[in-house]
Amino acid sequence: MAAKKPQMPRYDAVFRGDEARVSLAKLLWKEVIAALEEVSALSRVNLARADRYVRAKVEFEALYPEAAEAGPVTRGPNGGEVFSFTWSAVEKLNDRMLKLERAMFGEAQARPPAEKPKKGSAPADEFLGSYNGLRQ
Repeated sequence: MAAKKPQMPRYDAVFRGDEARVSLAKLLWKEVIAALEEVSALSRVNLARADRYVRAKVEFEALYPEAAEAGPVTRGPNGGEVFSFTWSAVEKLNDRMLKLERAMFGEAQARPPAEKPKKGSAPADEFLGSYNGLRQ
């Protein structure tokens, strides 16, 4: 028996009336599920994380243009400078998405170099000739 395909959440009900958000959510869901299948990380816990990630990403995409245009500090009702709540929401959504990505896919690890350079060698050693050991 073949493995059961993960069921997409009802984004039509979540983002009522906003077709752009619904279509973006459906597209992101398919991308995230494909990425999880690629790394064999499809589990019930990761499906719940994927749903939260998609919802956060859709909200991020909706809020980011406004926050980027206004900046972190805006003019308040009395003419003073106040912190932008939209900017704060975008920052928090960004942090949440990063945590969910790390939870689903893990932390990227740097590959060790293929060959270690000889001790005491430098890129210019081949041009120094017989004076290699002698530094002036």
